[in-house]
Amino acid sequence: MTTKKDIPLNLLKAIEDIVQPNLDIIKLKKEDNTYYSFIEIDNNSKNYFKIFIDGTDIVGNYNKNNYACEWKPTDATNANSILFQKSMDEVIAQFKDWTKLIRDLNDIPSVHDDNFTQFYSDFYFNEFKIVDKDADSNPFNPIQQDLIELYLNSLLKKIENSKGKVSDTLKKEFISEIIEIKDTLPTSTKNQVLKKITKVFGKLYKICKPFAKEIVKEVSKQLIKKLIENGFEYIN
Repeated sequence: MTTKKDIPLNLLKAIEDIVQPNLDIIKLKKEDNTYYSFIEIDNNSKNYFKIFIDGTDIVGNYNKNNYACEWKPTDATNANSILFQKSMDEVIAQFKDWTKLIRDLNDIPSVHDDNFTQFYSDFYFNEFKIVDKDADSNPFNPIQQDLIELYLNSLLKKIENSKGKVSDTLKKEFISEIIEIKDTLPTSTKNQVLKKITKVFGKLYKICKPFAKEIVKEVSKQLIKKLIENGFEYIN
């Protein structure tokens, strides 16, 4: 798999400058024969941007002075994917345009979104807002991750034993989401983890307000207090 030392320095610097402020919406996905392969954080999205190491088998008439790239969506007028070879400057400009497009897609309200759930999720995200300067770039430390995992295990049990407050179908959905949060703790930034947890809170609040309030009260008592004792800072 590619490491940063396998990437041409000029490309590395330029791409990283664009990526770092956008780690709340995109993430790296390791793939063979790519310098970079990015996907959206949103599990329902199929959007991506790839910069290939060798484009010989990717595009026709490949010029080794160029970079073969593939991305989706093509632009603001076309949601399909496109495959192209470009100079480094063109690749950087295209990647910058792509990240802006992904940002716009995330920010624009839509009837396709569950706006109530999004509203409640955003409320809880701001309620537990992390003020750590590295919240968008670094993970929780191992001790903090262990504490979060313990809380998530407790949350799983509460949802499993919710006795009619949550339908069986939604229980399966919540359980899958919480397991995914646990599994990706080591590879997620602090804000990515918080976004996923507060999304669960938002969905719970929409379907059962008293149960959600009970859950949120527990996170304040069980988790936040222990995280603060281990170097976590948030807006109270």
